[in-house]
Amino acid sequence: MTAPRESIAETTSRRLLEDQYVTRAEAIALLEIKPATLYTYVSRGLIRRVNAPGRKLSFYLREDLDRIRTRSGARTSDAVLAAGAIRYGEPVVPTSITEITPEGPRYRSRNAIDLAQAGVGFEAVAELLWTGMLLDRRDPWQFRPPRREFLKLINDACRLAHPVGLHDAFMFVTLATAMSIGPPQARLSQAAASSLAARELIMLLTGCFGLLLRKPAYRAPRPGETVAEAIAAGLELPIGLKPERALDAALVLSADHELNPSTFVARITASSESDLHSCIASAIGTHSGARIARACDGLDEFFRKPMSAASLVPRPGSGGAGPDIATLGFNHPLYARGDQRAVCLLDIVRRLNTRSRRVRNILAALDTAERKHKQHPRLETALAVLAIALEMPPGAASGLSTLARVAGWTAHVAEQRLGGFLIRPRAKFIQGAT
Repeated sequence: MTAPRESIAETTSRRLLEDQYVTRAEAIALLEIKPATLYTYVSRGLIRRVNAPGRKLSFYLREDLDRIRTRSGARTSDAVLAAGAIRYGEPVVPTSITEITPEGPRYRSRNAIDLAQAGVGFEAVAELLWTGMLLDRRDPWQFRPPRREFLKLINDACRLAHPVGLHDAFMFVTLATAMSIGPPQARLSQAAASSLAARELIMLLTGCFGLLLRKPAYRAPRPGETVAEAIAAGLELPIGLKPERALDAALVLSADHELNPSTFVARITASSESDLHSCIASAIGTHSGARIARACDGLDEFFRKPMSAASLVPRPGSGGAGPDIATLGFNHPLYARGDQRAVCLLDIVRRLNTRSRRVRNILAALDTAERKHKQHPRLETALAVLAIALEMPPGAASGLSTLARVAGWTAHVAEQRLGGFLIRPRAKFIQGAT
């Protein structure tokens, strides 16, 4: 009997997974090491390993192997070392804003997990990133309500597409806000007041969440609302779930993560002496990519469908869940013992007053995948689960991540300006490369 042929989607998924994962024997051969050395790399969190469901096989992420190979060959070449630093390698930019630790990121020496668990508001954490001071109060920001012409401009622009891309709206609002201030020279002259501009921009971006509703409409925050309250109102979230505390925690945990791609882009733009809004717009554009925000959207979409613990584990050679789920949603390279931001946020989800069977099934599947297959959820996975638990529309999870990160980008822009140098890496020319 002839075996059924693979569909194009199954073939593509299988090849993607085979490109990303290798067997134990292949890993040992690639690194030219002994089995015991491979085990040491895995135990130290330098190489991520996943167990194949129902089979006594382990697979290893090729990206981690490539990084180890680059670092091993870097002892005799500074150029190779610099190239390896691009991929979760050695530190390349000094900063006093955020430190990555096994217990999670530390903002100005304060653990982000502790801040979220203590119920510290997002506004206070943003001020901590900008000033180094954690204010012991929970006051909403004061900001100028947007002009009627501004609101009409946003709503008119968003009628050009349906559904509205939230990150497109973020970009549009950022640039429209900049233009309302004046030309770039005028905006640069106000660089000393970057925290004031950042507060206003974050509040204006918060209104974009209303564009995710079935009847999309920009909803400007009301005076006296916190960012979390404005998001909950803009998305018309169920009051009984008391979503503000969970939203604040999600924003706090997402506020900064050291030198991820979008933050690096913000610093590069700042080093060219661009104004704050241009820096933020460039960062949003980077953050919206398939490996960051759209990966979060993919996780959100995945968890809204029937799934199981086995579907959370990559299955090289057999189709499987696909790289966005198995790789981008689990086992963050910087956290050998698991992403504590996700642990914290999933604990908050468990304490929500929700009777959703889907949420209970998702949490059970995540627990099983972690216990049996060492699949540690990343923050993006936790954000997707939170969005479902709070009955948020698709796209809101990645929106939370991006909105929160504006606080971190603002801090990095200010720090980069103090450095006073242009970030300009060098490329290594290779004859015949395409």
